[in-house]
Amino acid sequence: MARADKSARIDAAVAAIKRGEFTNYSKAAEKYECDRTSLSKRIRGVTKTKKEANSFYHQCLTNEQEEILIARINNLTDQGMPLTSQIVRNLAEEIRGDCVGKNWTGQFVKRHGIRLKSLYLRNIESLWTAAKFAPMFILFFTTVSTFWL
Repeated sequence: MARADKSARIDAAVAAIKRGEFTNYSKAAEKYECDRTSLSKRIRGVTKTKKEANSFYHQCLTNEQEEILIARINNLTDQGMPLTSQIVRNLAEEIRGDCVGKNWTGQFVKRHGIRLKSLYLRNIESLWTAAKFAPMFILFFTTVSTFWL
């Protein structure tokens, strides 16, 4: 049995218990074909999902902190201030209260690039040759033209 399948079944059982479909952990574990002990530990917060554990032990920011950072980036981009990678790094260090690694910003953009509105965080050179980056140039020239007028 794959670990992802087991974790998904436990997550489904936890959701069913929180919705009130079950009051007995054993019956929920039987229906969703998972271990009752693992289900109980997950509900009590003794164990975490793999995603939560990675967030806590390996990432500089937790998933909640990254959501806050994404919201800030998109908010500042909507206000007409496209962010550079150094500004994102400074915001992350402000949220964390400590330094982040030298490659952290690039990995963050790689993980959440689809959700980020700021086009300046994307690599211009690699997309230039593919001729997919017209929105970047339009944004750049409209932003620059607002300062020159």
